[in-house]
Amino acid sequence: MHTDLKFMTVMQWMSPAFPIGAFAYSHGLEWAIDKGHVSNGKKLQNWITDLLEYGSLRTDAIFISLILRGYDAKKMNELSIALCPAGERLLETKLQGSAFAKVIEDVWKQDIGELSLPIAVALAAKNQSIEQDLILPAYLHAFCSNLVSVAIRLIPIGQTEGQRIMLGLSSKISDLVQSASESEIDDLNSACFFSDVSAMEHEHLQPRVFKT
Repeated sequence: MHTDLKFMTVMQWMSPAFPIGAFAYSHGLEWAIDKGHVSNGKKLQNWITDLLEYGSLRTDAIFISLILRGYDAKKMNELSIALCPAGERLLETKLQGSAFAKVIEDVWKQDIGELSLPIAVALAAKNQSIEQDLILPAYLHAFCSNLVSVAIRLIPIGQTEGQRIMLGLSSKISDLVQSASESEIDDLNSACFFSDVSAMEHEHLQPRVFKT
């Protein structure tokens, strides 16, 4: 596939218009906002930075890199599912992964099966010969952007502040792309315990806007 076509494919997959329902998930952030733990732009940026440096986004990035470097997708999917620390995290990644796979099959005629979201994205990219340097930063940017969108609606912060936060996260995303490309399976770990707790606590939050 020509590089320009690869780039446009990645843009399409990671667009908010791609029908995986990402807008319905807050990754536990809704609970953290509701309880006052994330109450302004600085705290939001720190929260997402922690996910990139120590938490679920770091784990997702490593999984994507491993798949693109030839690791078995089925085994990586089993590990990805096993590492979900809460029921809603499991729901989030499985439902979005299934939705992503359905569109890939319907439009790109690839049957990648029922997978967690990062594994589904990685396998689709591998089948289209899309390189890490294209898909990985796009995936991380889209995930971070969705969390910023959650905060814009709930804290609230303004859209301009949201763009400042995304700009501030750019270097963290770039650093993670580089480190993930050099990581191995033994590097998979997470130390964002409060984020994990927020996902657990969100199961009991009422009223709420987001599924997770």
